[in-house]
Amino acid sequence: MKPSEKRLLIVFAIVFTVIVGGGLLTFGLRNYREIGSEIDTLQSRLVEMNGAIEQGEDWQRKADWLEEHVPSFGSRQEASAKLMETVTKEAETAGIKLASREFIEQIRQLGPDGLPLEDEGSTGFFDQASMKLTLTGVKEEAFFKWLHALQNPTNFMGVTRLQINPASQGKTVNVEVDITHYYRESQAPKLTKVN
Repeated sequence: MKPSEKRLLIVFAIVFTVIVGGGLLTFGLRNYREIGSEIDTLQSRLVEMNGAIEQGEDWQRKADWLEEHVPSFGSRQEASAKLMETVTKEAETAGIKLASREFIEQIRQLGPDGLPLEDEGSTGFFDQASMKLTLTGVKEEAFFKWLHALQNPTNFMGVTRLQINPASQGKTVNVEVDITHYYRESQAPKLTKVN
């Protein structure tokens, strides 16, 4: 091999080593950055998970409270009757006249097995009975005291829609309000055949 061919071979080997080495170095750096990013993501998830574990006792206490206090009714009609009774009683206590009352029937779509389907608007854990009320010319202070009394946590009732318009005289308002009573429907005992 001639000296010029040796030099050409050495130059070619150096250029080849630089190109291949540079490519491998770039590939290695890119992977190193990706791994560093993934480590940061996993560390933040680990912090979140540790926080959730620390809050687990608090959430368990809340779940236990719910299990202990959630009302149980045999049917939606029974829950609706309790809702009507509570709303009427609190309205009388606050000195409010209810102009109109209307129960809101929720349409449950049934699946192929005959059981209700879970949809995005479903509350999942609770069943619910709702009623639409109209109040006209009610004093603001009495109205808000009434709403506050209805939304006691142990009642499992809440306002799901509220529309307030000022009335023509003084500090009175015309109101449309939907009140929902959350409960759990108790299971009917299963009938068994006795020989």
